[in-house]
Amino acid sequence: MTKNVKNLKPARAKWQTLTEAAEQEIRTAIAEGIYRPGTQLPAESELVEMLGVSRTVVREALRLLEDDGLITRRHGVGTFVRKHPILQNLNFNFGTTEMIRSAGMAPGTAHAQVQLTAAADDVADALNLTVGAPVVVIERIRTADHKPVVYSLDYLPQALLGDTEVAAFWTTEDVSLYHMLRTSFGQVVEYGVARILPVNASAHVAEKLRVPEGSVLLYLLQTDYSPSDKPILYSCEYHLPDAFDFIIMRRGQRKIEGAPASLAAA
Repeated sequence: MTKNVKNLKPARAKWQTLTEAAEQEIRTAIAEGIYRPGTQLPAESELVEMLGVSRTVVREALRLLEDDGLITRRHGVGTFVRKHPILQNLNFNFGTTEMIRSAGMAPGTAHAQVQLTAAADDVADALNLTVGAPVVVIERIRTADHKPVVYSLDYLPQALLGDTEVAAFWTTEDVSLYHMLRTSFGQVVEYGVARILPVNASAHVAEKLRVPEGSVLLYLLQTDYSPSDKPILYSCEYHLPDAFDFIIMRRGQRKIEGAPASLAAA
């Protein structure tokens, strides 16, 4: 039986349902390493007490986490955090730092560089800026247990920084960019829209990730938005495919009331 009975906070439903709040609290505890891969979660009765919700809410929250592949429930034994590669669930906007930590590995940064540049066509389009507008670009090599796993370029409008100098923007290499935007600049990422494509590593990217040129990588392009639907961050990330387990939840069809049978079954 796990002894981490004091590590979860009561679920508080602000803009979420109680089930979503409870699920998020357990998910965060796993991401922060409170419950590491392979360890057992508290019993349902303990989760009910810690989270301050009903058993029905706890069971539904656990079902959602199980559907996402984050936990596994063994009948008559208990609920366990899955042992897995770095889990990138595209249904949830967790940063790479949290994903690496949730896999039981130490996140790190082998290289980080911040500079001011002019927005190219793709960056300007993603951030709803004019071409050539000033943007801050953060180039990083992310590591898991000291092994390079992600090479990323993150772009954000210079205007978001206010009076902060570009040179002083990146205060610590291993903090989540989402966390820094929220705590230092009051910029909350509400949601992101991502595309994922297979690409061959160029000589430049291959050198960063220490793989042969031409190696197949997973290329993730994501634009993150504020609660008012304003684009605030555009990310281009090259992932080692054998280091990540990408998950997308695809729900079953729902019957459309009033729709022809041929459309509802399409």
